[in-house]
Amino acid sequence: MTERDAPASFPRDLRVMVVAGVAVGVVLIGVGSRLAMLVLRLTSPDRARGVTSDDGFTIGEVSLGGTYNLLNLGAAVGLVGAFAYRLVAPWLIGPSWFRRSTTGLAAGAVAGSMLIHADGVDFTLLQPTWLAIGLFIALPAAFGVAIGVAVDAVERKGRVAVTGRRRAILPVALVVLFPLSAIILVFAAVGLFACSILRTVPVVQRIRDAKTYALAIRATWLGIAVLGMLALVSDVQALT
Repeated sequence: MTERDAPASFPRDLRVMVVAGVAVGVVLIGVGSRLAMLVLRLTSPDRARGVTSDDGFTIGEVSLGGTYNLLNLGAAVGLVGAFAYRLVAPWLIGPSWFRRSTTGLAAGAVAGSMLIHADGVDFTLLQPTWLAIGLFIALPAAFGVAIGVAVDAVERKGRVAVTGRRRAILPVALVVLFPLSAIILVFAAVGLFACSILRTVPVVQRIRDAKTYALAIRATWLGIAVLGMLALVSDVQALT
């Protein structure tokens, strides 16, 4: 795809983000979180059951509405992850296994630092602490690996197998099933379209072609991952 083709690729890019992001988010973040909570409910002391978690869920309670809310949240998070991957993908280095590993480690560090905290009840009441910490680092790390695989696979398949009106059926169905993702989709679409337009501007093209630009982008993403890792280590030390 040339820079001149960038705006024309906007619908395809948006479709890839929705299909890959929502699907991976629902499975790994939605279903994965529910399974992690089930495991921790079984391993935690009885006093933890019935307590409202920091995210507003009742520990030990499994309901259809609560499960759907988790799936809906997972769909939204998945879409955010797919958008983030599309931004960072051009600057990843190395073979596929290395690119997947680095995105997984970065996602585990950044998201783990956001999920794990020493205050509240989630990581002070749920036992064993090491298991709670491990599960909520492993889930975003697995998501970081899977989202790259899914985005690349959906994009590759879409180019050869999905044509015409059928292209819109699956993404529309996913957004309808998980409407929270529609809110994220609006912001992602605006950001994606703005990026596609900017890439066609000659001045922006010259900046992007500069070696220092690629170095600055990679340094920024690395800095975010390092800051996330430092915050995560601090939180884990406070808990243990």
